[in-house]
Amino acid sequence: MKRFLATGAACLALASAAQAQEAPADAPKPMDQPRDWSATLTQDSTGLHDIMIDSHPGVHDPLNPAFKPRLEEGLTVALERAKTTTDAGGWWWALRAYVASFEDGHVGINITQPNYGFPTRWPGFLTIYRGADQVVVDREPADAATPPLGARLIDCDGVAAEALAEQRIGQFRGRWFLEAQRTLYGDWQFLSAQNPWIGEMRQCRFEADGATKTYALNWRATPEDIYARRAKLAQRAATDFGLKHFDDGGFWISTPSFNGDPSSETHAELTALIADMKTKQDALRLAPYVVLDLRGNGGGSSHWSQLMAEVLWGDAWMAAHPEPAIEAVEWRASDGNIAEISAFLDKLRATNGQPELITWAEDAINGMKAAQAAGQVYWRSANDEEPADAAPPPPAPQLMAGRVYVLTDSSCGSACLDAVDLWKTAGALQVGRETSADTVYMEIREPVLPSGLAQIAVPMKVYRGRARGNNEPQRPQYVIAGDMSDDAALLAAIRRLQPD
Repeated sequence: MKRFLATGAACLALASAAQAQEAPADAPKPMDQPRDWSATLTQDSTGLHDIMIDSHPGVHDPLNPAFKPRLEEGLTVALERAKTTTDAGGWWWALRAYVASFEDGHVGINITQPNYGFPTRWPGFLTIYRGADQVVVDREPADAATPPLGARLIDCDGVAAEALAEQRIGQFRGRWFLEAQRTLYGDWQFLSAQNPWIGEMRQCRFEADGATKTYALNWRATPEDIYARRAKLAQRAATDFGLKHFDDGGFWISTPSFNGDPSSETHAELTALIADMKTKQDALRLAPYVVLDLRGNGGGSSHWSQLMAEVLWGDAWMAAHPEPAIEAVEWRASDGNIAEISAFLDKLRATNGQPELITWAEDAINGMKAAQAAGQVYWRSANDEEPADAAPPPPAPQLMAGRVYVLTDSSCGSACLDAVDLWKTAGALQVGRETSADTVYMEIREPVLPSGLAQIAVPMKVYRGRARGNNEPQRPQYVIAGDMSDDAALLAAIRRLQPD
């Protein structure tokens, strides 16, 4: 049976024209130049719409009839907002809302000017989600007019806390129904970044120690250390690639990315990591436990997780325990998509990339060109049919003596989710936190919008028959509470899960 190479969001984000270039220190900053922002929003929202019409597989997807109306409605809203847009904030947040309306983590947008950020304001405190509640976790200690740490938000200006978050954050981030989105962006509830499409609340009610109190909000510039404060609240791990061996015989393997760009540093580190795993294969298979750490991994190419699975469980075990097959992949046959895969193929050839990836890229290019010639919108790459009387694979030995744990956090998406699918099917146990989620639209390219100020992420293909549905996260068998950046605490929690 043919096995698809399921590459994801980060794989084809190559050094294309979409990548922002560093400008000289004294060069004018594009975002700060005088500009007709109303016309810019009209131009860019129309450009975003036209790129999607030209290249996104959802436009003609018979299984997603809501896609085209959503695309048109988003443009209508953006053009209406353009009538009153007067600054960069209005332009940016209108575009963010348009992108968020697709409810798809593979449809994204970034400003092309490196390290650009809008000035932020706050009322002297921040909240994050703890379960379903939004609680105060950071405040100016000398400001008695702000709610105390641990206070739970009830409402602001008469709008209930969850509805308020949907309006102020979910509208511009999308997929607010996911725990991962609330974990990643919940601290935006009391931040303001020049977004004219939402106002700054005047007063809010909080509950603390059984008592409810109303607080008037005094909005002002955020302190200089606001990014450090937010980073501390996020508790996101800053892991490096590597394989650690502990005194009790256990192993910890960290893969914070599955980037598929053959010229990237990540590619080199993953190649070295898998070579190290092969060298230590016998010890890994005899270990009492192996932790596959995916914290911070936003995707890339599932090629890497397949290689790792083969090192651990072996070809025979993986053949006997295949993950649910994808029936087919349909590529949207457009000039832009063909050009993107062609550039990727050129890089593979220039760097002596893996033969299977080269074959995959050649097939995709030739297939899309053939579809175009035949006047078809998709090129379909389907799994080969196995004979109905095909014998099941022979029993395979379990080569892993101990447990394999897959450690996930809210960053896990795209090819990271493919890794969790694969490894759990092989027998691994998921621990940590609920992952993010993706749709069946995959393989992004990153064209620049007409203004040159932003680039978007656009999927080029669609999976057919994937077992995991649209925006369906992976949930751990064992939830680990606490700080997801605390390696020692996580290791101790995993050791407690070990059988006696």
